[in-house]
Amino acid sequence: METKFTMPMVQVELPAVLLKRADLQTVSSARELITFLLEKYAQELEQSRRRQAYAAYYAARTPEEEAEELEMLADFTVADIAICDEDL
Repeated sequence: METKFTMPMVQVELPAVLLKRADLQTVSSARELITFLLEKYAQELEQSRRRQAYAAYYAARTPEEEAEELEMLADFTVADIAICDEDL
């Protein structure tokens, strides 16, 4: 059985003044601009949600978990310095 996925379609009406300000001469270029802006918005929304999730995670850590993470980072610092020194 074959499953077909359909892309949802969105219809956007833009004022001619806006298209003129954006210097868009064709429907194709307007479509590309809208696609770019929507993709950029979705990426920024995803990043914002990820930042909120990280903030919530770090706020919920116990002092023991924080100390353990700092200890682990200190262990990696020694290795990072050694690798950086090799590159010089």
